[in-house]
Amino acid sequence: MRDLISKNRPGTAVSRKGNERIDRIIGAARDTLIQQGYQGLTMRAVAAKCDISVGNLNYYYSSKADLLADLLEIVIGGYLAAFDDILSKSDPVDPTNALEGVIRFIISDIGTEETTMFFPELWALANHDPNAAKRMHELYAKARLIFDDLIPKINPALSAEEARQVSLFLSASLEGHTMFVGYNKPWAKYRQRISNIAVKAMLDLVLSITPWEIANLHIIKG
Repeated sequence: MRDLISKNRPGTAVSRKGNERIDRIIGAARDTLIQQGYQGLTMRAVAAKCDISVGNLNYYYSSKADLLADLLEIVIGGYLAAFDDILSKSDPVDPTNALEGVIRFIISDIGTEETTMFFPELWALANHDPNAAKRMHELYAKARLIFDDLIPKINPALSAEEARQVSLFLSASLEGHTMFVGYNKPWAKYRQRISNIAVKAMLDLVLSITPWEIANLHIIKG
């Protein structure tokens, strides 16, 4: 949460004090969403958690939309940094190694309380708030860039658009595990095994799927 610039008032976070205040606000927004749900994410609730007035909060963020934009930008920034770290440690000649690392990281991250609680609340908020939905899709589009890059390297037969479609499938499949192997979820004790299954299934899929199989309605004969 460093070097943030308020979407509402450029220049409000250039000082150390401004940076600290933005950090507190963003942390409060994240915690409010996790603890009180999407309905509880209001400017008044965030201000109360920061122990500041709503007017003071409005100095940094004029609306919940502005606040949510910064919150999601910071969240995705953390994931992109983690993905970059995985790439830096992977065999550059073997993109499947990097893809495996990303898949395992995502399923491991699902096991944290913060991730298990944050993202379902974001999905719920997006169902009721068009701006939140727009921001959420932007967040996931950025997160999928690593898949968009790795998939064509593993399977050059796919066009860029076909690779993006496979990327979307991988992302959606991984996110769906949150409700089953996330923090304190019924199948959480099998998270490592699910990770192994996901790596096997997804790498096999990326390696073998053809443009024809993506485009046609029926691919199983019989």
